[in-house]
Amino acid sequence: MTEGRERGWGAVAALAFASATLSAASALSLILVPFSLLLVALPPRRPIRIVGAAALVGLVFQGGVSDTLTYAELGWAFVLGGWFVLLAAVRPGGRFLGVALGALAAAVGTGAIVLALRPGAWRALDWAVSRRFHDAASVLATASARAAGSERWAEQVVDAVYRAADLQALLHPALLALASLAGLAVAWWGYKRLGGTAGQTLAPFSEFRFHDELVWVLIAGILLVVLPVEGAALRAGSNLVLFMAALYALRGMAVLLALTGMPGCGAIGLGVLALFVLPMVMLGAAFVGLADTWIDLRARRTAGSGS
Repeated sequence: MTEGRERGWGAVAALAFASATLSAASALSLILVPFSLLLVALPPRRPIRIVGAAALVGLVFQGGVSDTLTYAELGWAFVLGGWFVLLAAVRPGGRFLGVALGALAAAVGTGAIVLALRPGAWRALDWAVSRRFHDAASVLATASARAAGSERWAEQVVDAVYRAADLQALLHPALLALASLAGLAVAWWGYKRLGGTAGQTLAPFSEFRFHDELVWVLIAGILLVVLPVEGAALRAGSNLVLFMAALYALRGMAVLLALTGMPGCGAIGLGVLALFVLPMVMLGAAFVGLADTWIDLRARRTAGSGS
């Protein structure tokens, strides 16, 4: 995969939007904390970069650490950013997505250990996430009920809003993982734009791919969903399925863009956002991405063009 060409502002704006909207965590934390750590830890190390990184971290802490969720999201951002910087330093020639997925897995493992050592911490954190989604849903439900007009429609709209909030809370680990990958991508792009010398740049979206062995993560998630399990196991399976389905949907969209030769960052950004707005589009793209695991569609097109 060629990664020499750099993604443009349209794709980066779409990534920043995804980081800001997918999760309850602050996009400032998910983007600025890893970006600051990259400026401090990776070459070229210059005093002005350290000062800038300190200012950015100060911006993240400007609102203070006032509740459990804010404390947790800042901790997550520093752990994720720390692992990403470490892996980027150890694998200076590594592709961004491979390094980012490795950092995400390491951060999840670290978080699991921390939560296991503090009984009741996961329940408190899960409750805080659910409360934030329900507080947002309450504001949206009130506005929607007023706009609905009739009382019957208002009840249906309010019920749908709160069910969506429950689903978001249930699937928040997967949504946070996707938002974190998007945040890391923006941070890495910013680091490379400032002349960072470690690692390769972001590849064009049409070349998006990841290790084919990750299909086993999807299979494990599907098994946990279909087997007669409940509670934590079922929730873990649901989150694994959503996370991997989103990655495969992005891969499928990349394949379609490569095959059609569709140009322009605007088209790419709209395509990425459509994956999270239209479920059938996401499902169809995910099947294309899965097919690309066994049949390298882009390589076949390249071979066909060269013949």
